[in-house]
Amino acid sequence: MAPFAAPKAALNAYRSIQTESVAHGGKGAELVVMLYDGIIESLTQASGHMERKEYREAGRQFTRALTILAGLRETLDFEQGQPVAGNLLKFYNAVTSQIMRVQTQRDLKLLQEAVALVKSVRDAWSQLANPAPAPRAGLTRDSLGFNQTAVAPTGAAVAAAL
Repeated sequence: MAPFAAPKAALNAYRSIQTESVAHGGKGAELVVMLYDGIIESLTQASGHMERKEYREAGRQFTRALTILAGLRETLDFEQGQPVAGNLLKFYNAVTSQIMRVQTQRDLKLLQEAVALVKSVRDAWSQLANPAPAPRAGLTRDSLGFNQTAVAPTGAAVAAAL
């Protein structure tokens, strides 16, 4: 069973930096990226501990990741940030459930899936925090070889796909 499937259509669902920030109670995208980095770091360390059968240390890292997820969940602003806040809540709950399954089943593959998903959403938030600069004068989309418009996925868009 693939617990996290993100269709491409859902990845393009939300494109507004303002909407994304409002969903997290006005917190900047940079802060959200740092929190996602903390989750990824903890899960990566937990993976190493699990491989060495150091389950107590792995548990500490899982607890740290779960605490960060709880903090992100608490910052959601459902009054001003809907529907993004609702989708992010679903995402955070799904990741939390995945981490708990990893702990009980001691399944490294499930852990790798959780890390990959968090990384993909983290990268989307990073794009929100650091939007690509506009092309320099004299350069056009056509001169750079772009035939189609590319839209970067946002954190909430991935969450919406759940």
